[in-house]
Amino acid sequence: MVRFLDHERFLHRLVENSYRALDDGAYDINTSHLGSHDILGLKKRIVSCPYVPIIGEIKYRSPSHGILIDKKLQPSDIAEEMINSGAIAISVLTQPYEFHGSLSHLSNIRHRISAPILMKDIVVSDVQVSIARKIGADCILLIKSVFDNNLAEGDIEKYIGYANRIGLDAIIEVHTQIEFAESVKLIEGSSNNLLGINNRDLDTLDVDTSVTSEILTNQSKGKNVVISESGISDPKTIRELRKVGADGFLVGTSLVQASDIGRKMEELAQAT
Repeated sequence: MVRFLDHERFLHRLVENSYRALDDGAYDINTSHLGSHDILGLKKRIVSCPYVPIIGEIKYRSPSHGILIDKKLQPSDIAEEMINSGAIAISVLTQPYEFHGSLSHLSNIRHRISAPILMKDIVVSDVQVSIARKIGADCILLIKSVFDNNLAEGDIEKYIGYANRIGLDAIIEVHTQIEFAESVKLIEGSSNNLLGINNRDLDTLDVDTSVTSEILTNQSKGKNVVISESGISDPKTIRELRKVGADGFLVGTSLVQASDIGRKMEELAQAT
């Protein structure tokens, strides 16, 4: 692996933070007290959902918005409210530095809900994939541009294969039409991997939900399940993205900043 990090690019800062967390031992935790669980398939939950499939995201801090959640609030309480109000799954930011995330947030949520959990992190090492399974995650996120820029310890095929072997689903996250087209081929015929379109540019942090629209209008998703991520805050946007082929939606900031998280979730889940 060769890493030439440009610190003007935010993606590179995120990658550097992951290596820092690995060096600091953030993923070297004792999991002997945690019970194993049967994997809950995210793809299956999205396909079978009778309403709008929303993945509610828990993140305490956003690099672009600052603090989002009062640290006094427990992530497991928030997750339970989201699920009870219609979320089909929960995404948990576990990156400690930019997002104030923690592996303990995810393991605590696992004890409270019986829905798929996505461990959302900037994966650069199989150590992160392994710990995801041990703490109760059902799915991991792999950012394609991290691998395209040779910033991880192996290629993306290695991580997809390893995740699937230990039972995890994988979301391949893209931001461009080229990344999307390549990823469609990458997971062709897969029964448990998904595509995620991030409407946020990880170099500039700009958000534009038309990214999903433009990609799905110009590229064939084949039989893949596609999740639109970032910048989704109202039923109108969801309806527009569903028309062009988005199957599920990952919603974070607009949910956790809502005065009534449950009501906001219900509003988005019923955006038919």
